[in-house]
Amino acid sequence: MSITQKEIANDLGISFITVSRVFNNSGYVSAALRKRILDYAEKSNYIPHRASQILVRKKIQKIALFTAIQPDFFWQDIEKGALIAADYLKSLNYEVHFIKIPSYDTEKYCNLLKNEIKNGLDAAAFVYLNLFDMDKIIKLVEKANIPFIFFNIDDPLKRGLGYVGTNTNEGGRLAANFTGKILESKSEREVLIVHKSPGKNQINLSNPDVQRLKGFLSVIEEQYPLIYRSINYIDTYFNDPKIEQKFASFLKEVKKKPDVIYMLSSHCTQLHNILKKYECQKSVIIQHDIDDEAVECLEKGKLGAVVYQDPILQGYTAVRILEKILDQKNPISRREIMISHSLILKENVSYITNHSLLWESNMNL
Repeated sequence: MSITQKEIANDLGISFITVSRVFNNSGYVSAALRKRILDYAEKSNYIPHRASQILVRKKIQKIALFTAIQPDFFWQDIEKGALIAADYLKSLNYEVHFIKIPSYDTEKYCNLLKNEIKNGLDAAAFVYLNLFDMDKIIKLVEKANIPFIFFNIDDPLKRGLGYVGTNTNEGGRLAANFTGKILESKSEREVLIVHKSPGKNQINLSNPDVQRLKGFLSVIEEQYPLIYRSINYIDTYFNDPKIEQKFASFLKEVKKKPDVIYMLSSHCTQLHNILKKYECQKSVIIQHDIDDEAVECLEKGKLGAVVYQDPILQGYTAVRILEKILDQKNPISRREIMISHSLILKENVSYITNHSLLWESNMNL
């Protein structure tokens, strides 16, 4: 049994109201007496009763998560995880808003953020994306003195109170190790890396594709130097009406079939439509991120592997970190939560469906 506030008061020979003021951060208590109470509580393994803290607080704490729209399947999973956390926190007087911003629309982003701040925003999470003027956005939340974190990709300037996400460089390394295992017994070995067309984001070190490619090539060069690698660029973008046509043409134009095709970018759905329609390749295809179509392609052997970064867990954890930050009475320390990648194959694809069902059942409890 945990010690109670009343027992702390009796043991220290002070009033219960003084102890209560310390743990509810209300009323005056001298610094020396406050330290004495907190030190004794820690020594006695005191656990605050959350229900009583909420009754004292009364105020609804407001949390907002800001994300992009594309790829939609990825942000839908982030949202699913955030909503599961929001449902749990509802009874603890928390309100969670999930806000998707159209690509490159910084003005709309700022207006939505200003509106949240005006309505009493207490904490926020952002994804650091070059699709927006992130410096302008971060200045708004810093000016309002609101605690915030990043998820998916950390801010290169280390602003805010930390992040929850995956190391995209490690994702590329995982794909490279799988490639090496496939090809190490072959006399002729070739991997074709498929990348979006070069542009300003390609030289930006915080860009996920850049980090994946860097991690992938480092492993191939260090551990599998005999594997021949080449890079092919596809001139495409999200919502491009000709994506499917471009993928089909690309796969048909690959004269010498490589042993492995490594897809850096998340144009999953369009690629899967091609794979289901045509027997256009005999290569093992590795990609990042997964949706329902990818699960089907894995089950049918159309895909070799998917590097999965668990966006549901990312969304859930981001909300729970913000909750901990808001509940923390002492000075807030930086929190850095790294979520490991998983390699999904035909043999373990049931992990994805079971994983999603488990999260959905948690949402419905």
